[in-house]
Amino acid sequence: MKPEDRFVERLRALLPASASVLLPPGDDAAVVARPSGPLAATTDLLVEDVDFLRGEDPERLGRRAAAVNLSDLAAIGAQPEFFLLAIGFRTELGEDFPLSIARGAVARAGEFGAALVGGDLSAAPQTIVAIALWGTPAAAPITRGGASPGEAVWLSGSPGQAAAGLRLARILAAFAEQGAKPTERFPSLSSADQRALLDAYHDPSPRVALGLSLARLGVASAAIDVSDGLGVDAGRLAHSSRVRIVLERDALPLSRPLRAFAEMEALDPIELALSGGDDYELLFTAREGDAPRLEACSRELGVPVTRVGRVESGRGALLRDGGLERHIASLGHDHLEAAR
Repeated sequence: MKPEDRFVERLRALLPASASVLLPPGDDAAVVARPSGPLAATTDLLVEDVDFLRGEDPERLGRRAAAVNLSDLAAIGAQPEFFLLAIGFRTELGEDFPLSIARGAVARAGEFGAALVGGDLSAAPQTIVAIALWGTPAAAPITRGGASPGEAVWLSGSPGQAAAGLRLARILAAFAEQGAKPTERFPSLSSADQRALLDAYHDPSPRVALGLSLARLGVASAAIDVSDGLGVDAGRLAHSSRVRIVLERDALPLSRPLRAFAEMEALDPIELALSGGDDYELLFTAREGDAPRLEACSRELGVPVTRVGRVESGRGALLRDGGLERHIASLGHDHLEAAR
């Protein structure tokens, strides 16, 4: 178990029971009971030099901060409605800097129906962007704890692209620091592939529509948003459901841009997919017989989903490659471990 997960378990032990808390800490979002119906809530923050590079475009940063939170509501199948935004920043950057962050967050959240209703500003030695987001579950919330042996494991999108995009952004930043003319071209990486990787990191697409559809159709038995790495998040899903999640190596949907970047940097694309993080895709489980409904949903939404494994009796998360099995639950980012 990762240190961050141990912290959450210790925190949960401190909290008194409450009849109004329908989904407590430990999932992608909380759900609380209200007279008008259940309310979903989540919060995430982005810290300069930890979650994003110094010099990031502020409007793009605001979009990303919103997307990170939207992804949490997507994982439980909730419709975003309103959010608070808090920004800490170096005052010498001027008031246009936090205003640009807000502009980006408002635009991104607005795409999914969420409105900014307040927040806070503070002087700080580095930029910090925190969002608290609320919404309404479309149906019974999808949790991490509902997977059962015999079910299939599905994944939206293509894991690893954001991790490659971060590495690429660091390369470009290093070029810029050395006075090199900005460029988006590498001999073995097309401009289109480079843009796809950078967009995956800078401006991820939260799978809100997919999460809502999964909840309304009742086809996902468990789900988690892949934010810290496919390996560690598969492990979290397995731990909450008390099952074993087995991913098939050959089934992982590795994109052409990811493969091209990995070849250029002499990296294993599988490792980027398993441990990279920042994908904000949905990893979920479903009954075998629901495959046609999931594929139809994927076509209707224009969101690719791939069957990547199965749920088995046991514990942990494994990558199966033919007759070989590898434990992967420790692969991914943890804020209580060394920085990535």
